[in-house]
Amino acid sequence: MSSEDREAQEDELLALASIYDGDEFRKAESVQGGETRIYLDLPQNFKIFVSGNSNECLQNSGFEYTICFLPPLVLNFELPPDYPSSSPPSFTLSGKWLSPTQLSALCKHLDNLWEEHRGSVVLFAWMQFLKEETLAYLNIVSPFELKIGSQKKVQRRTAQASPNTELDFGGAAGSDVDQEEIVDERAVQDVESLSNLIQEILDFDQAQQIKCFNSKLFLCSICFCEKLGSECMYFLECRHVYCKACLKDYFEIQIRDGQVQCLNCPEPKCPSVATPGQ
Repeated sequence: MSSEDREAQEDELLALASIYDGDEFRKAESVQGGETRIYLDLPQNFKIFVSGNSNECLQNSGFEYTICFLPPLVLNFELPPDYPSSSPPSFTLSGKWLSPTQLSALCKHLDNLWEEHRGSVVLFAWMQFLKEETLAYLNIVSPFELKIGSQKKVQRRTAQASPNTELDFGGAAGSDVDQEEIVDERAVQDVESLSNLIQEILDFDQAQQIKCFNSKLFLCSICFCEKLGSECMYFLECRHVYCKACLKDYFEIQIRDGQVQCLNCPEPKCPSVATPGQ
């Protein structure tokens, strides 16, 4: 490894660590490499669905789910000794909600970005492309159909395949061709089944929404104090937000008045009620 390559690698890894938090970028302990998690920004009212003719997950077929967050794409990379002067990073790209062919199309574009940046560091450009352009590059729009790759149709393409091999796998629902699909060996759809995929997406979306809520400031309409979402509660139907301390007092008054079965939102004439958990 030349001193120039080593210095460029160290500078790049330090820069990425300063730009991204620990959940988005982690440097590997034993090798020159690491893992990046790419969280995409979805359009408002983004919907996912499973087609009604799916042979699997029939209980979820035909249903649409509106979500705010999708599980991240995960880019694992290792820097060879002659990067960036000669060789590109070796990598795998995994995701739960993109098909193997769609992931393969992204892998090919990462290769193309390296060719454009050859001789310069490329990881930041890769991460920016995945975060900002994945949906447009693959023509993904709402509603987006979830699919998993059929291993019977998959023909693995090695990373050393001819650079003239074209991978054109854009499209929101992926390709429905009967012929064998060419899948890059670096593309990994990390999911066992459609039913598992739907549940993982819904669980992740709920967890991220709670995380975002907890970190924001809200004005309680009872005490008129600004408090973090972690100190507040919102009603699921109306989304009215109040601090937990005020709601505790308000619910105690309702319970004393005999309204045990229906603890309603304090907003006048609002029909929303608290869930049993709340």
